[in-house]
Amino acid sequence: MGDVSAKRVSRAPGEPSPHQEPTEIRRTLARNLRQAREAAGLSQAALTKAASCDRRQVRNIEVDAANTTLDTVARLAKALGLTEIDLLLPNMENVTAQRLSLAPEEPLSKTEPTEFRRRFARNLRQAREAAGLPQRVLASAAALSLSRVWKIEVKAINVTLDTVTVLAKQLGCTEIDLLRPKDP
Repeated sequence: MGDVSAKRVSRAPGEPSPHQEPTEIRRTLARNLRQAREAAGLSQAALTKAASCDRRQVRNIEVDAANTTLDTVARLAKALGLTEIDLLLPNMENVTAQRLSLAPEEPLSKTEPTEFRRRFARNLRQAREAAGLPQRVLASAAALSLSRVWKIEVKAINVTLDTVTVLAKQLGCTEIDLLRPKDP
């Protein structure tokens, strides 16, 4: 599920496209998803059923480190008994998948944002404000429309990991900084 409304990111000649080369967070998700799925004793087919995902999508994430949305990460994590951050942190060795039931999860609402998306929206806004950047400046720097950045921050729309990467890069932070729960 690509982020079709985002503009292409400008890049220097010879620099790989972020839409072709997997980013570090996508490679981490691929490795962690496979490890967690195998630790839970699940086949790709069983995981896709439990997470209400397409089997090709899970295969593409695990094998090709395909770009995916925050909602897909949330569904996969929930199906494995993990948090989204568990699947995205570089050192997942200490995390054990705790899937208790293979019954399909309720599909995520198409209209209501998940807590994962709301957290990303809050963290993005806080990081942008801490950097002293208006939305229009961040949007321009990230090659996104102003309305897209507004929708991410205000409506917590579903975006891809590549969009998270582009925004994090422009804010001088990591993707995990934008996705992780903040300490109280």
